[in-house]
Amino acid sequence: MRGRAARAVGALTAVLLLAGCGAGAQVTREARAGAAPPSAGPATETPPTSPPPSAPAPSPTPERTQQRPGDSGRPTPSASAGRSVRGPDLSRRTPSATARRTASAPAAPKATPKAAPEGRPTRTTIRIGTWSSRVVPGGQDEVDACRDAVQWAGPTLGTENGYEMSTSVIVGHDFCGFDRFATLPVGTRVTIASPRGTWAYQVYANYITPGRGAPAAGLYWGDLTLQSCVGPDTGFSYLMRI
Repeated sequence: MRGRAARAVGALTAVLLLAGCGAGAQVTREARAGAAPPSAGPATETPPTSPPPSAPAPSPTPERTQQRPGDSGRPTPSASAGRSVRGPDLSRRTPSATARRTASAPAAPKATPKAAPEGRPTRTTIRIGTWSSRVVPGGQDEVDACRDAVQWAGPTLGTENGYEMSTSVIVGHDFCGFDRFATLPVGTRVTIASPRGTWAYQVYANYITPGRGAPAAGLYWGDLTLQSCVGPDTGFSYLMRI
């Protein structure tokens, strides 16, 4: 009787153990089934973030253009700035032999000038303070003759116009007494009297370029330019008609 009861208890225990294992296996299968399967496709890479665009470089500041001396409202350079006007050769330091012979030779009789209107001079004269000299048109020979100031270039005195690039030029050697032409103080008044009329000018600027008899192209400005040497250099005085 006891043997049958023991076998019955063992069989019941076995049945319960089998049932528990089956339930555990089912739970495990359900848990596995509920888990999300790994993706079969390739991993998607996150595109790299591009850096923010850099600020544009600042544009270079335009350079300032310096004002030229001729842009100050005064007469601009004469036609010599646009076309080559050859200046006189003032490089001599002493009168030429021709000038000395001319000075020692008896003067040839001169033609009687035509009578000028009453009260007007019969020749052209430049006057600076108490100093004065006759002015004659001419070239290098007249300059080297050392007798008169020479109108080297430009229109008839009194008709010049520096604003229209038309400048009259009067020159002379420094050893002939015309050295004052090179460095007249600004503000100096100069008078030119001729049979056609009398005009007053005023110095507004000076310029000195290295070398005696240096090239003068581009250095004739204003209504009137006076040119001579000053020591080892060449000087210019610039005047406006007033």
